[in-house]
Amino acid sequence: MPLTEEIKKGVACDSVDKPHSILGRAVCLSVHPGKMLIFPFLEWFEKRYKGRVKFARLLFAFDLLLIGTALGIGAMVLSFGYLRPSTTIEDRIFFEATVAPKEIKTGASSTLIIHYTNEGKERLSNARLHLSFPDHFLLQELSANNTELEERSIELGTIPAGGSGSIKIRGVMFGAVGADQTFTSTLTFTYGENQQKTGEKRSTYTFSPNSSDLSLTLSLPDQLVAFQEIEGTIRYTNTGDIDFPMIGIEPTWPEGFRFSSSSIPLTDGIFVLEPLQKGGIGELTFTGYLDNTKEALPFSFRPSFIFETNSYPQDTLNHTALVVPPQIRVEQTVEKKSAKPGSETLFTLRYQNTGEFPVSDLVLSIESDSPFFLKDSYSSALIPSVAPNESGEVTLSIPLRSSLLLSETNVYEQLTLTTRAVATYTLGDKDGQQVTSKSSPVTTPLTTPVVLESFGRYATAGGDQIGRGPLSPRVGEQTTYWIFWHVEETFNELENVRIEGTLGSQVVYTGRQSSSQNGGAAYDPQTNTVSWETDLINPTFSPTSKIIGVAFEVGMTPNASMIGTAPVLMSNIHITGTDKYTGAFVSASGKVVTTNLPDDLMATGKSIVEE
Repeated sequence: MPLTEEIKKGVACDSVDKPHSILGRAVCLSVHPGKMLIFPFLEWFEKRYKGRVKFARLLFAFDLLLIGTALGIGAMVLSFGYLRPSTTIEDRIFFEATVAPKEIKTGASSTLIIHYTNEGKERLSNARLHLSFPDHFLLQELSANNTELEERSIELGTIPAGGSGSIKIRGVMFGAVGADQTFTSTLTFTYGENQQKTGEKRSTYTFSPNSSDLSLTLSLPDQLVAFQEIEGTIRYTNTGDIDFPMIGIEPTWPEGFRFSSSSIPLTDGIFVLEPLQKGGIGELTFTGYLDNTKEALPFSFRPSFIFETNSYPQDTLNHTALVVPPQIRVEQTVEKKSAKPGSETLFTLRYQNTGEFPVSDLVLSIESDSPFFLKDSYSSALIPSVAPNESGEVTLSIPLRSSLLLSETNVYEQLTLTTRAVATYTLGDKDGQQVTSKSSPVTTPLTTPVVLESFGRYATAGGDQIGRGPLSPRVGEQTTYWIFWHVEETFNELENVRIEGTLGSQVVYTGRQSSSQNGGAAYDPQTNTVSWETDLINPTFSPTSKIIGVAFEVGMTPNASMIGTAPVLMSNIHITGTDKYTGAFVSASGKVVTTNLPDDLMATGKSIVEE
């Protein structure tokens, strides 16, 4: 057949008129690939089904379906045999873990049972199971197949094919509530001929504690009154059966609450508590001032277990407190810009009923934590009733102590007096709710007290003689003494300081003197006075401060009229100056100095003039 005819035959091929030459079939396959694929099926249908059986087409389709299904199953079998991953001996070792109780608590004991099974066909020799626990897990009991153990690396020996066993772990988790606690078991073993092959199976078990045996409760007044100081108590309890480590409680204060103090110091924003014994209960009190009128305040306290540098948060205590506005608003003012120890300070208290209801038994007072404040000398004013919108004011005079002991304060310079006005009243009639409102604090600088010590000596405290002449003094003979002035108990700087004293009869200034600063003492013959001046004296209240003062020598020659007496060496001793911190004038007097020197061992009992 010509070449062009073969090509045409290939292009026009169909199931009846198929080309017979190689070129024609190639052209047919390239132009009609689908036709060539179904040619065998069409030939099979023509020879075996058409005209030979009833419903030839339906039966032919059914047979094709059966053949396709068989071929698919065969392909799956072949692919499974060739593609399925190989099974290792480790794959036939199974671990399963159970924990009791189901609700895991931090700080409480729980039991973990690890079951292991060798489902392979070979025995496992030299089997050893190593356990690792979460950080700070407290192990209480460890056993394998009911045998008590002490080491975390457990010798299991030989595990036969089909063999199994269990590990019991009892202990306490101290992790964070809601965080993962992971245990790991690693099984090592040998197997195979002569047990020369080694294997390892590792499994992990993760648990998440959902509560804690550390319990917190908060106690606050049923209703908080705005613009007053409030006190709360946190009670923390160890409800478990083991001792707890150190505990931290981190507070989140509501907006408008100003923390002021607590029974346990707040360090870097956290209350750090001592370890708590099992069943133990502790309390932490705190105070603060509430200066807003929001209807509800959310308090939050997050406890944690503390281990060196790690801490694990526990269940957070959240508490919402209801707030009511105060019926009585109270404010205070101080009469002067500064207060002076040893005198009375006047406070003016202004009050107003800003509520809708009358109050009764209103008591107005002043409170302060200052050691200068006399706790037993509080004065107050009682007002029987105050109607809505009614206002008024009262004046209270509060005495202050004149001095402090060093043990009463750890502040030694520029001391202040911080006070609050306090209004205590009853809402409604006498059976109503008792309420206390407080003003914002007012801080008043304190003018320093001054103590001038004046005394005489014939010998030093160490026994060295510094005076000269007879003891007891004798008529017509001069006996010399030293007079000392010391400035003490000042906690502010003093400016323009002058100390002065008048010499007694028959007493002269010898000119010998010593001073702690500036020039020495000076004598004025016209007034018969000795004085000492300085521009500035530093505070002397601190236990580490230097002694501030002056000493000078005087001579006394008694006459016959002084026989049988202890003559005066100096009188009218006083100090004046200006408090640099407050600008107030200060003054103080010293004791009269005579020949009677009870603190001088050399001169004691030798003060009376003899003939």
